[in-house]
Amino acid sequence: MTNLESPKWFHDALEQKPESHSIEVDGANISYLTWGKKENPGILFVHGGMAHAHWWSFIAPFFAKTHRVIAMNLSGMGDSDWRENYASELWGKEIVEIAKYEKLTKPIIVGHSLGGMCSVVAASQFKDELYGLVIVDTAIMPPSEIPDKFDFKIKANKTYKSIEDAKLRFRLVPSQGNSLDYIMDFIAEKSLRKVDDGWTWKFDPTYMSIFNTDGFKARQAILSDKLAGLECRVAVFRGEKSMLFSESASKYMRELTNKKTPIIAIPEAHHHIMVDQPLALISALRALVTDWDHSKPAKAE
Repeated sequence: MTNLESPKWFHDALEQKPESHSIEVDGANISYLTWGKKENPGILFVHGGMAHAHWWSFIAPFFAKTHRVIAMNLSGMGDSDWRENYASELWGKEIVEIAKYEKLTKPIIVGHSLGGMCSVVAASQFKDELYGLVIVDTAIMPPSEIPDKFDFKIKANKTYKSIEDAKLRFRLVPSQGNSLDYIMDFIAEKSLRKVDDGWTWKFDPTYMSIFNTDGFKARQAILSDKLAGLECRVAVFRGEKSMLFSESASKYMRELTNKKTPIIAIPEAHHHIMVDQPLALISALRALVTDWDHSKPAKAE
């Protein structure tokens, strides 16, 4: 990682320090960060796999003047507890429980990648109490596109002698070539924890067992049903250059929602939109939230 001098907008966002909180959900301590006044409408950001709440900590402050903003750590990731077993339904419950504990009004959930899957589950649990759902580069695939094999090899996290050694080995999954170095450096450092013999990653690698072939196919079918049954507004942002979000997935998700859901491509963005096109993502979210505050939900075609 080179050229780590960050622009003023990034520095100013991080200067808005969040408060740290945690609640217990089904035996695990779930941590989260907050910005803004409690009486304001709520926005809850959910990170992707192997990630953590700080993937949103340079995005969230842009909404803190008008909203109560939360960025959470799913169990098994960030500063939340690990579990013996993981499931999207349980992660969805964690999202709902934080929103209820914080007494969010007019809550909007914004979920990226794995967080988008969990947010669809959470939205189905909220029913009509949720103001809106924003899915960020989470593709729900047509059954014909689901791969025959989708098995992750689970390996123990490596330990590195120094935090600098560890940061040099930080990689995005999937990789992308135009990530901003100063953001990569920031989220890499927040991905690490100190152990007796050095530094290691915060995430629990066993969570990836949910991605085995049968589990993935079954979950995609469940997500399709849940997305189709949502009662709240839904919008989808995808990276225009994302290798994980096909045109056929866009069409399929539009059909599932009776063509009510806008699917917006962020120019020059890959899968990890907040890492390569953060300001475009902020602008798109601001425009969407403003529109939702001044318009009626679209009718099915």
